[in-house]
Amino acid sequence: MKMKPLIFATAIWMLVGNVTTLQAEVPQAGVSAAQHPFLEWGGEYPRWSALTPQQAVADIRQAIELAKKRMEAICQVQPGQATWENTFAAYDALDVELGYADQLMSNLAYLMDSPEWRAAMEEVSPMLAEYSASVSSHERLWAVLRAASTQSWVRQLSPARQRFVQQVMDSFKDSGADLPAEKKARKLEIEKELSALKLQFDKNCKDSFNAWQLVVTDKAQLAGMSAEWMSRAAAKAQERGFGTPENPQWLITLDYASVVDVLRFCDVEETRRLCWEGRGTEGNTPEYDNAPVVDRVMALRRELATLLGFGTYADKVTARRMVGSGAAALEFVDNLMRSSKPAFDRDVAQLLEFASKREGRRLSQIDPWDVSYYMSQMSEEVCGFDSEALRPYHKKENVLAGMFSIYEGLFNIRISEVPTSCPQPGEQLPAGVQEVWLPEVKLYAIHDVATGRHMGSVYMDLHPRDTKRDGAWVMGLRHYPVVNGQRPPHLCVLVCNLKSPTEGKPALFTHMDVLTIFHEFGHALHSMLSDTELYSHAGTRVARDFVELPSQMNENWVWIPEGVMAYARHWQTEEPLPAEMLVKLQQNRFFLPGIDMMSQLRMAKLDLEMHMNYESKFRGRNLDDASRELLEPWNLPLSKSGPSIMRCLSHCISSGYAAGYYSYKWAEVLAADAFTRFEQEGPTNTQTGAAFRREVLSTGGSRNEMETFRAFMGRDPNPDALLQQQGMNP
Repeated sequence: MKMKPLIFATAIWMLVGNVTTLQAEVPQAGVSAAQHPFLEWGGEYPRWSALTPQQAVADIRQAIELAKKRMEAICQVQPGQATWENTFAAYDALDVELGYADQLMSNLAYLMDSPEWRAAMEEVSPMLAEYSASVSSHERLWAVLRAASTQSWVRQLSPARQRFVQQVMDSFKDSGADLPAEKKARKLEIEKELSALKLQFDKNCKDSFNAWQLVVTDKAQLAGMSAEWMSRAAAKAQERGFGTPENPQWLITLDYASVVDVLRFCDVEETRRLCWEGRGTEGNTPEYDNAPVVDRVMALRRELATLLGFGTYADKVTARRMVGSGAAALEFVDNLMRSSKPAFDRDVAQLLEFASKREGRRLSQIDPWDVSYYMSQMSEEVCGFDSEALRPYHKKENVLAGMFSIYEGLFNIRISEVPTSCPQPGEQLPAGVQEVWLPEVKLYAIHDVATGRHMGSVYMDLHPRDTKRDGAWVMGLRHYPVVNGQRPPHLCVLVCNLKSPTEGKPALFTHMDVLTIFHEFGHALHSMLSDTELYSHAGTRVARDFVELPSQMNENWVWIPEGVMAYARHWQTEEPLPAEMLVKLQQNRFFLPGIDMMSQLRMAKLDLEMHMNYESKFRGRNLDDASRELLEPWNLPLSKSGPSIMRCLSHCISSGYAAGYYSYKWAEVLAADAFTRFEQEGPTNTQTGAAFRREVLSTGGSRNEMETFRAFMGRDPNPDALLQQQGMNP
């Protein structure tokens, strides 16, 4: 989360922060690391055992005060004294400590949920909102930067610095720097209330998520489930006091690794139905009802957009992104929907025909709890593809080692595990051992092979637990600019909720698990390999509709022999994945592609329509009914409709994808097109990999994203690339 008004995009749940050890660039102003561990700059890694909720609140207050002192120093600059260093460079480094402290706090609150962390987040949230608003509304600061932007020396700056100057100007204007005092005051009120609503939305999601569980006492009700899944479910049940080793029971939770497998593989319809209904409780119970929260968020965002001079909130969000406007984003989604509709209709007809044969009667609709099940059954029958048969070849350690080897070769880097420990507060660790927040967390360092330079490190927290937020994301903890040809290592956290080890077995991933970690590692590489002049351009600080390009590019390697054979070995025999299974996997890649495409486009459509036309299409109506009516032409023909996804789609309410969910498909088009170069030149071609690292991963946000794409591909994007890749040519 960037505190000042210059906002750049990040990945799914990727929140940005940065900090510096370069004393000349960012003075410490007397901050004591011992007293303020959230602001500790001396070492490469945080002291996690010292990071408590109470300390977070104190350190964020300290960081805000430090940022305000720097802001005041910029305000003292007279027009004739203005230089790059005392204006825009100082602004670039204004609140790096605050961003870092906020990221550390958010990381622990998301991964170690507790009443103490929630209380701390609730306490600092209005503080951060007030600080952010104070920057964008600071008249003297704006006056100094505005005057500096007109100086002749600006034209002599590097292209990246000139870009930053323009971005700062645009950001201040977009944030209401020229608003009258009463409107600035109202803007602050809106932002404070939105901050509180986001916390409430997340709380409702988390609490309703944890509240639902299904205890199965009759093994017959889980027919079709794998032995590995049964073992995990029995162990989870015993952890919560259900069953014994002699008389097991099985616990189903809303964790992706639990409930989704039931919906895909369980042969018992009643069990699937109960699980589908359980999924519908997230943000949708009397106690945890998110519909009023969503309604208020939309009202405030609409008011905020109007206050700032934008037609809609989507226009505000997209003004500085590749797409340019809310209308253009909606047109992109609508066009892709129209182009995908024939394939979608064909896929639906095939699915209904398959389900009809299985049930022995002609179906014009399908029960929602049967969709994933019949798609899985159909895939196995039509393609001969059994996704569970892949699991023994996806041992976690092999997947990670293979993934690392692929990108080590492509990008000329070395990835090595760092020894870690989870100490008690005050406990001394041996030299070379670094702290983690839980023993299961791993730490990996990335070095450049050519220079030996430590580029960055990534923590990996891969398995679900009750205190951990669901989903997958990368959170940037700190990023640095290059100064005099050098920079300290970047630092980020990669989070997933993938299958855990079971007694006697290692963690064995599904193919979707493998795809997920490859995707997130693309974000981590983007975060770790950037070399930019400025903090505000480092890592993943690019337009949000570009930020998914590296992650979606990475997904390609889990489908091709050059990728799969790097990690797919049987966990017991070490035998490689049989060639016939690889062929079936590839055949299944775009199985029913229209249905898959439309599932993402529906969310993008709903997101944009709510942020553009909420008053006319949603206000005063039941959220679930309005959502269903809007999406009717693109919905599957279901016998029963579920609640609106917006009740729990944190991307669009509490995270950074509001009016931006379209960017997944936008970036997927770019990634499909960019991968054609790898297909032509070779998926392991080191020269192609070097070009992608140089032109995409290293540049961060230092230049226009379209220029970055052109630099790698030598041309503009092909808008039909994704449809062509998936065999749905228009």
